[in-house]
Amino acid sequence: MSGPRQAFALVVGIAVCVLVITPFALAINSFDWGVGLLLVAPVLVWLLLRAGRRLERWSRNESDRPAPDPDYPEDTP
Repeated sequence: MSGPRQAFALVVGIAVCVLVITPFALAINSFDWGVGLLLVAPVLVWLLLRAGRRLERWSRNESDRPAPDPDYPEDTP
């Protein structure tokens, strides 16, 4: 950690994961139809990973644009 912005992003990321995964896991465990939520789990994990990457870019003050293609550097937008 090199700054308060990165620490804040880490705390927010952990809080979001706990607040999303805990009710999701409890619903799977508590309800008969919760087993069907297992089909949604990969999408939920993918969304949490994307949110984590976005938080990381925000904490490092990086651009949301993808990196330029090293084979065609002149085609950068």
